Amino acid sequence: MTEPTEPASLVQRAKSMGVELDAEAAASLLAYLDAMLQLNEHINLTAVRDREQAVVLHALDGVAFGLCGLRPHHVLDLGTGNGFPGVAVSVLFPHATVVLLDRTGKKVRAVGSCLVAAKLAGIETVQLDAAQAPALHPEMRHAFDLVTARAVGKPEVIAELAAPLVRPRGHLALWLDADAAAPAKLGSFRRERLLGYDLPEPAPRRRQIALYERGR
Repeated sequence: MTEPTEPASLVQRAKSMGVELDAEAAASLLAYLDAMLQLNEHINLTAVRDREQAVVLHALDGVAFGLCGLRPHHVLDLGTGNGFPGVAVSVLFPHATVVLLDRTGKKVRAVGSCLVAAKLAGIETVQLDAAQAPALHPEMRHAFDLVTARAVGKPEVIAELAAPLVRPRGHLALWLDADAAAPAKLGSFRRERLLGYDLPEPAPRRRQIALYERGR
């Protein structure tokens, strides 16, 4: 039987993907993941029930952002769902402010409870439809140097939602399957690079992050 992933082993698994993750960040990430999986027994936050598969498909998939070479300061995780990849970006860059946005209230409340359980600070949860954010919260307009999205919708739709929220020369990061299309241009965004990576056992698969920069 495989030993449960602990912080030290998560650090090593991230390193094998090319991502530097310190032990404190790994512990925080696993604490959040475990809280999320526990709450998932009552509220549907993920279809992944096995803890070790969740380590791969949520935690390691999220920290793959470390391959992008960016150091974000103000991050919005659009359609956050269960909190990933936003929480992973937050533990990679603890000095960044991170907003986890979702239109489903029960998910936002659940994520907030998991953040408290994991003692993660510097992360804000907001219940809001991203399409309404610029009008209802003008302070969000062009406020973020990074918007992240995973399993939210088609790249074209996400880019349209993100454009009013990303500052000029800011970035949009899309988590995609290896064979998914990543157009060279998405509205005001131009693709900067594609970052492919392999997730390990027990849920091996090829993935990619499409990184876009917003024009002036």
